[in-house]
This record gives sequence, structure tokens and C-alpha cells, in this order.
Amino acid sequence: MIRFFEVKQQLFGNDKLAKDITIDDLDDDDREALKVGVVQIAGRDTSNRQIFVSLPGIRQFRRLLNEMRARFYTAMQALSSEQTQRKGAVSIYYTVGSFNDRSKRVGFFEIRRLKLSLPIHIAAIHFCLDDPKQYIILKVGLSAASPKILTRVKVHYGSHL
Repeated sequence: MIRFFEVKQQLFGNDKLAKDITIDDLDDDDREALKVGVVQIAGRDTSNRQIFVSLPGIRQFRRLLNEMRARFYTAMQALSSEQTQRKGAVSIYYTVGSFNDRSKRVGFFEIRRLKLSLPIHIAAIHFCLDDPKQYIILKVGLSAASPKILTRVKVHYGSHL
């Protein structure tokens, strides 16, 4: 929980630590990053878990801070649901075709820190890939993962339908 408040403080300052973040707390550049939709809330799965879809190929932001604040806001909106707090969420990372990440992983560590700080249980992760190198690296990395992790992570390789 300490990490959550550290990240929130870095993104929004001391005066927002004890407040819920609203759309009014986002500046114009943050709102533009939000409109791009790099992270979207896409309904619920059959277990009634919130679905997050990440489309790294459409990343556009003036500064990385704008995308980080938009991501934080999106996650907090999902967490406003008691159902999401109880059941958790499913994350879909879609990098097929034009949705492949062309940003050279700009902000990778900052976004990872944000994701790890959020008080949300990610019940499952789906990686959708069309790059054989990414697929192999991910599969090799997952080969060292615990069985508990492996049951929650699925890797899909292919192209658009």
C-alpha cells in the first residue's frame, strides 16, 4: 500500500493523496492520453471480472507522465466497482499487427512500477502476439514461472482474423 501512495504522490502531488482522483484532476494533456485509449475497460468476463485491454501500438502522449496519470485514472475508475475489488480483473495485452508497440518500450519500468502499485488483483493475463521473437522470449520466461503463475497466464500467437 505504501508503494501505491508513493506513486500517487509522484503523479498527482501531496494535495491529492487523501482524495479520489477524478477527471477534473487530469490536465488537457492527460485527457488526450486518456482519449487515445491505450488502456481500455472492456466489460466483464464470464466470471464477472473486469477486463482491461492494453493496445501499446496506439500509444500517444505529450509526456510519459500524461500516460501514467491516464492509466492511474482508468484503474481507479475500475476499482470504484465493488465487484472488481472482490473478483479482480483480467488483463489482455494485444500487440498484433498495427497494435504492436512501436514506442521502443518507452516508460516500461515506470509503467511496471505503476501496475505493481495498484491495489487490484489481476486474476489472469492474456498476451496476444504476432512476433515470433516476442513469443519465444515470453514462453522461455514463463518456463521458469511457478505453476500458480502459469495457470493465470496465457500466450496467444497468431494474426488478426
